[in-house]
Amino acid sequence: MKTHVKALVVGGGAVGTSIAYHLAKAGWSDVMLLERDELTSGSTWHAAGLLPYFNMSYATTHIHDYSIKFYKTLEEETGLNPGFYVVGNLRMAQSDARMDEYMLYASTAETCGVPYEWMTPDQIKERWPLVRTDDLKGA
Repeated sequence: MKTHVKALVVGGGAVGTSIAYHLAKAGWSDVMLLERDELTSGSTWHAAGLLPYFNMSYATTHIHDYSIKFYKTLEEETGLNPGFYVVGNLRMAQSDARMDEYMLYASTAETCGVPYEWMTPDQIKERWPLVRTDDLKGA
């Protein structure tokens, strides 16, 4: 094993492997990743693997946006399927206060360039017939 490297990354979880990957991609040839066990065997192994597109933090939303775009191209670049699937979410409001909260979310999402769609209870019912919508204000 080498005793001197330009960059030593400790931990082979999601963050450590990403750092090592991006350093190598940026042209760093002297990068070492140290992991005490198997790759992704620590906290990463227990994670649900969710990557929400939207977050109320502008900076975090942009990190998520980069990550989603990155995972979409990873198989093409490496030939390995990361098992990444893009899905949406539905935030339903049963009160005016919750709708006001979602309007704040929408304005933040718009600022960050995150697509969103307002839905009436009838539109929700049409798309997802099993959802009870009689007490909803919208989504």
